[in-house]
Amino acid sequence: MCHKSIWIMILRFMGDMAEARYSEDGDDDAPTGGTVKANVMQRLTQTLSRSTVQSKEFQEALATMGDQEQHRRLIRKTLKRKTKLPDILRKALDNTNEIEYYHQVLNTRMSNLEKLHFIIGHGILRPNLRDEILAQICKQLTNNPYRTSFAKGWILLSLCVGCFPPSAKFVNFLKCFLQHGPELYGPYCENRLNRTLQNGPRTQPPSWLELQSTRNKSTITLDIYLMDGSTKKLQIDSASTAAEAIQQLSANMGLIDNFGFSLVISIADKIMSLGNGSEHIMDAISNCEQYAKEQGQNERKALWKLYFRKEMFSSWYDPRQDKLAAYLVYKQICRGLNFGEYRCRSEKDIAMICALQYYAEHGDEMKDEILREFIPQSVPKELLISGDESTQKWTQLIRETYRKHEYVKLKTPKQTAIEDICLYAHLTWPMLFSRFYEAVRVDGPQLQIDQIVIAVNSNAVYFVDEMEQILAELSYAEITKVASKSDESNPVDTFLLETVQNENFTFKCYEAKDVERLISYMIDNLKKRSRYCIAVDKVNPADELPNSEKGLALKKGDLVELTNGVTGGQIMENENGIFSGVCNHIEGEFSPKAVVILACLTKPTERILKIYREMFESVPNKPIRSKYNTIQRRKMHNLSKFAAEHFRSNNLSGRRGSTSSSLHAIRSDSDDLWRHSRALLKAPLLKHLQQDYELFDMAVTMFQNILKYMGDVPSGKQQINTDLIFQPAVQHAPLRDELYCQIMKQLTDNPGNYSEERGWDLMYLATGVTYPSAMVMKELAEFLKTRTHVLATESFKRVKRTLSNGLRKHPPYIIEVEGIQNRFMHIYHKIYFPDNTVEAFEIESFTRGRDLIQAIGKRLQLKNLDGFSLFVKVGDRVFSLPENELIFDFVTELMQWIVQNIPSRSVDVQKSTPYLLYFMKKLWLSTATGKDANADVIFHFPQEVPKYLAGYYKISKEQAVTLASLIYIAEHGENLLALQRPNEILPFLLPEEYIKQRKSQDWKTQIAAEIKDLLLQDGANETSAAQKFLAILSEQQMFGSTFFVVQQSNDDSLPPTILLAINRKGFHVIDPITKDILLSYGYGDLSFWSSGNTYFHIRFGNMIGASKLLCSTNLGYKIDDLLSSYIKYFNESR
Repeated sequence: MCHKSIWIMILRFMGDMAEARYSEDGDDDAPTGGTVKANVMQRLTQTLSRSTVQSKEFQEALATMGDQEQHRRLIRKTLKRKTKLPDILRKALDNTNEIEYYHQVLNTRMSNLEKLHFIIGHGILRPNLRDEILAQICKQLTNNPYRTSFAKGWILLSLCVGCFPPSAKFVNFLKCFLQHGPELYGPYCENRLNRTLQNGPRTQPPSWLELQSTRNKSTITLDIYLMDGSTKKLQIDSASTAAEAIQQLSANMGLIDNFGFSLVISIADKIMSLGNGSEHIMDAISNCEQYAKEQGQNERKALWKLYFRKEMFSSWYDPRQDKLAAYLVYKQICRGLNFGEYRCRSEKDIAMICALQYYAEHGDEMKDEILREFIPQSVPKELLISGDESTQKWTQLIRETYRKHEYVKLKTPKQTAIEDICLYAHLTWPMLFSRFYEAVRVDGPQLQIDQIVIAVNSNAVYFVDEMEQILAELSYAEITKVASKSDESNPVDTFLLETVQNENFTFKCYEAKDVERLISYMIDNLKKRSRYCIAVDKVNPADELPNSEKGLALKKGDLVELTNGVTGGQIMENENGIFSGVCNHIEGEFSPKAVVILACLTKPTERILKIYREMFESVPNKPIRSKYNTIQRRKMHNLSKFAAEHFRSNNLSGRRGSTSSSLHAIRSDSDDLWRHSRALLKAPLLKHLQQDYELFDMAVTMFQNILKYMGDVPSGKQQINTDLIFQPAVQHAPLRDELYCQIMKQLTDNPGNYSEERGWDLMYLATGVTYPSAMVMKELAEFLKTRTHVLATESFKRVKRTLSNGLRKHPPYIIEVEGIQNRFMHIYHKIYFPDNTVEAFEIESFTRGRDLIQAIGKRLQLKNLDGFSLFVKVGDRVFSLPENELIFDFVTELMQWIVQNIPSRSVDVQKSTPYLLYFMKKLWLSTATGKDANADVIFHFPQEVPKYLAGYYKISKEQAVTLASLIYIAEHGENLLALQRPNEILPFLLPEEYIKQRKSQDWKTQIAAEIKDLLLQDGANETSAAQKFLAILSEQQMFGSTFFVVQQSNDDSLPPTILLAINRKGFHVIDPITKDILLSYGYGDLSFWSSGNTYFHIRFGNMIGASKLLCSTNLGYKIDDLLSSYIKYFNESR
């Protein structure tokens, strides 16, 4: 189907076959105005990835690469990688989707550019189709009698060879075909093919710009914007890379020091760096055009821009080497500081940069009129928001800094000020001037997450997460080897990084070659410029340099500082020479064979030296050394004695419940059961669990998940849900001791730093959920008291609080887990209030609803908390949080309810379902307005206004004018500007039924007059207006009610649509039109009610003379909860 579809599309592009006659009805991607709405390349990628991943050949190719789960993890990029095989290793659907896709495409009219994307997209995404596509085009060009078809075919062929090359088997045949082609196309196509073979295949199909260029056989000329505001012309072709562009621009400008300069492309609010490596420029432009089309624009009108910027400094950066380069960097920094891209540590630093900028641009005389114009263009705009006051402040700061600066006094050349600003950026913002590469860790030491960003800058190589938190730092002196590997069956290359500590990382990274090239370049140049080396062996000068009287005695790991202007480059070039250096304050001569050059410009830290000494002293495959010394380990309590009495034997039976040691007896592990092990348990640790079949399996599975979480055994693609560890112990008391024993076992003599840290995660979480029996509690207390880890003390505090507060009903919530993984022992949660304000409050594992209510009331200085409640909002549903419930337990129960009642494709509903915490007035008991201004303004007023605007209260027109005026003053104060647009403001001031009764201008006139009276006569302000509004409404009989509009079906005496009002007086039925009260029942009259997703049913009176009301509503759960809450309150108040 794929080959036939490509052939038909080739024929249509060349004009040899008619276009599709119709489009698929009801298809989201159906054409409008002759174009397909969807991104062809993206749809094609999704379709091919589904079928490809199912093929036997592809599965076999993956198997040869190792762990398939790791290789299925690809890197996401906002713009750069959107269509570069985003799903090819993770989506697995049957071929029916592919057939449906091709059927749809062939019955859809497409533009020429979309046909190109379809044809060439196949060649990009499926290398095994490239020869077939090229051969089909060559076939159709052979003896083609039609001029138009012939010309279009050669255009298509030239675009194809500009995006992907043929295989080695086909390349010579294709070259022969091109050499015998027409003069107008043959040489042109052959040149494009040679360029593609030189620079590699593209990752995106041709852009509209490229199509026009190929039609005219002309070069592509682009405008490149420099940071000083000027533009340069750049001539490129389909195969041009960022590296070639940087070289061309540098040559045209006379730029000498072009290291770290990159091309950056932007469209709308998306920015993408092309670097200065092998990234194809036309791929980036094609990406921008596809993005523009997704936003509903035409490809040819895509508003993208290319910039030439400094992206990274070298470690040895010296702005004096190239004035032009320094000037471009200087303009970039000044512009970036002004627009907030770069942020200084203090106002003094900002003033210093601005003073230097003024000196560089205006000389050694400061004039007021120039300074006034200069400040808005130099000081960060966000610091000038307050207007004249901030301008005066910065004028004074800059003038004072300028006056005191020695450059002004000594009349130093202006170029020095430019160079100083460049050096400041180099030293202050290494992370901002970094090259970033997205990668996925597939092997090597564990990091907090596997999907990381590799940041390379002048200081070091960093592994950071999406939140820009540094996960690991490797100085160049620590790195011993970098390499990259390509695999034709996998579009993502492999990047290898080895360190002195023998911590060897393996990553999957699209730009693996660029990362390798950049890090190698940094290390090589640092070594050439370095003045420091380290001895690799013990050196006796009498043996090594018998003819030298100044031989230097060296020991393994000794630091040698080179003297007499010698650098590492000279030593590497002359390994047989003799050089002089200083070691341990003694100067002498040594042989280059005795040392290793360190990749650093300054004296290495003691940490680096220690790393090298340990490497020289270690033997191959030596285990990681414990971070604790022997004395510390002896002081640490362990379960050895406890295990001797309460653990099962290490020789265990292969059958559960069997005590025989016959033929089935096996050895579970050579290690002691009470210390760390990577082996799975074949039976629980505790003796008393051996005979319980159900708990036996649970305990074994629990330990398996502990190993996976701690990284002691592979966990596959999915992250381990800690519920699998804690749920059994929460539900089954006998497993609580087993849980703590398993965790303490894995924390005893654990040689892996990552594994131990993850183990402490589990200990911290466990102590906040449950506690062991008194027997194990004694061991746990000693275990925690004798550990120095910061979480040991915290865990001991937590388990004592759990003892006093009681057990949790559910395992730790995801927020608790993620919090401790990031070592946040204080979790702050946003609480939303009715007046649209938000504040953060600390929530602990033991925090109950009433605890948080008290904390909120105290901070907001509320005088009475009766009737206030917390609410959890999930989607469009709001649930009241009971005061006695632990907050995280309630949220967990809520998420479980969502899983059961609301279908979701997400495996982990806790992560995929966001919720919000609200604090509001729930029960309006003895609410007296005017006594508590904070309660009135924050809660009562914003909660009552929507009820009033919904038309639930029966008020006169005169009252409506007054109430509308009070709402306006409470919201807008004395500013009457918003009232000038009555059609917009009236829905926020009056119920809809009143707005229709008069013209909007009439309402505006009356409300404006009332506002003026209230402001002038009563001296109303925002707070008093809100309180007066409440005072007027409090006269209403239904004030403080919660209203529900429902449909009733059983009482003919009532309207079909009724309004239910629930307040402290009882349950009321109201006519929604007249607002008359039709029925009222006190809480003593309510005998029974029930609710569901679509109904609420209630009975009144005793069973003999009971009446009922059957209502249809999706808010039945709210009515049910509200009635129960009022009755509970009154019962407890008796």
